[in-house]
Amino acid sequence: MKIFDNFFSSLFLCITSLPIILLLLMFAKEPTVAPNPALDLEQVNRIQQLLIDNDPRQLLASDYQEVRLTQDELNALVTYLRNSDPALSVLNITTLLAENTAIVLLSIPVSVLGMQPWLNLSLHFVQNDGVLTLEQVDAGSISLPSPIMKALRQSVSSRLAQDENFQLLTSFMASLHFQSITEERMVILLDWQEENRRLLEDQARQVFVSAREAERLLFFQSKLADITANLPAEIKSVALNELLRPLFIFASLNTAGGASAIAENRAIFIVLSAYLTDLELSQLIGNDATMASPRKLDVVIERREDLARHVVSSAAIAASAGATMAELLSVYKEVHDSRYRTGFSFTDIAANLSGAMLGTLSSRSEDDARRFQELMTTLDTELDYLPALGTYDGMTEEEFLERYDSRESEQYLQRLQEITDSINARPFYQNFAN
Repeated sequence: MKIFDNFFSSLFLCITSLPIILLLLMFAKEPTVAPNPALDLEQVNRIQQLLIDNDPRQLLASDYQEVRLTQDELNALVTYLRNSDPALSVLNITTLLAENTAIVLLSIPVSVLGMQPWLNLSLHFVQNDGVLTLEQVDAGSISLPSPIMKALRQSVSSRLAQDENFQLLTSFMASLHFQSITEERMVILLDWQEENRRLLEDQARQVFVSAREAERLLFFQSKLADITANLPAEIKSVALNELLRPLFIFASLNTAGGASAIAENRAIFIVLSAYLTDLELSQLIGNDATMASPRKLDVVIERREDLARHVVSSAAIAASAGATMAELLSVYKEVHDSRYRTGFSFTDIAANLSGAMLGTLSSRSEDDARRFQELMTTLDTELDYLPALGTYDGMTEEEFLERYDSRESEQYLQRLQEITDSINARPFYQNFAN
């Protein structure tokens, strides 16, 4: 009997110790993935060039577009996404490409039993018939092979079938066809057919614009309609500040009543951006919404409509998705224009960067957001937040290359730094801590 007692005691000890053993196998003291670096100019230029080269507006008859990414380019995109989202910024993440395989390596800081170990994960995706499937997950020394992963995928899919974020991810993945993966590159075919595009837009709207946010947008759309209607009938154009001041007075009142200052500020910039770019607000909040229509006016800075659009659009992007994206799209837009449209303009970049700064400060924290509202209600002139921009300085791509050689040249970087310094020196920004 003593033998059986010892056996069952040992078996019980093994069973009760199993969770601790699994934890020890899964977690480590140090991350296996090095911290992601901050986006440097080379990474921004690389992503920018990818955006230009794969601009959907260049599509003609085809609804499909092929994108080729090297491992370095893929990791530049991954780093950008990671650095743009505060929820992801704690992760260390990188990708590796192999034949028909993409491996995502992550190191995640966790808190377990009063300790601060790292969970090191290795996600193995396999490409087959245009589909990328998660086949294996390694967590520390523990590996979950294909049969277990298949069961987990089915379980997760059934549980999350009604989750809006999961539906958005599913819709996005449905538009991607993975043509091939080698050590050199990943080749993806983007499906821009109307059905896929509409489904993706609908899911994105549901995820990014909640019912409460839609209500805010409708509120400020209504106020914008009132403000423009009350201006003298003979007026055809209006300074941007004449719209910003009253809108932020309403935002301050709402914040005093308990609303989120960040959400109020973001809604103002989104509504103004839609107004200035002739975007139907219903595209963001659904076609069923009943909304006021503001009187159409030319909104200007230094008598230029395009500068107001640059400032407001960049502010909306920065307030919604982070300054990194606003700054990236700022440069992307100018390079795209130099190649296809009106010309590269440092004046426009200055307006974009000023807008990105405004959007960042308006949403950085609730304290900054409230301070932002107070300052906006007392704006005197655009020079409070925008350097004097002067005349238009458009350049074709050929003229830009002749003058600055490339976007990595010392002359170009010095010009960008001068613009940044001139923005930081404006009085409006002196009211905020760095």
